[in-house]
Amino acid sequence: MSEWTSVKDRYPEEGAKVWYFFENKGIEIRILAQGEFYGFHGCYEGAVDADGEIAIPQCKLPDCEFREGCTGIDYFGGDRGVLGGDVTHWMPDTGQDKPEGPTT
Repeated sequence: MSEWTSVKDRYPEEGAKVWYFFENKGIEIRILAQGEFYGFHGCYEGAVDADGEIAIPQCKLPDCEFREGCTGIDYFGGDRGVLGGDVTHWMPDTGQDKPEGPTT
């Protein structure tokens, strides 16, 4: 049986079928979904003003935010939508039943 891997340790290969997990205890959101790893795209995310300009860039990667070597934001997605930069853990989807979330 597969175990959860933290995105701090490594990412799956682009296009890999995975279970992915995100939790925000501050606003009580917990997402455990089946989908795939779309890869890295863009350099930042944040609030956008009425003109479509970035008002509050909030890069989540240490080498991002207009810095040389930007690799982009990680995107996972599936039937429940897409998460960019929010997934904390993933595991390969080998056809197993829905797993329990990781112990964080």
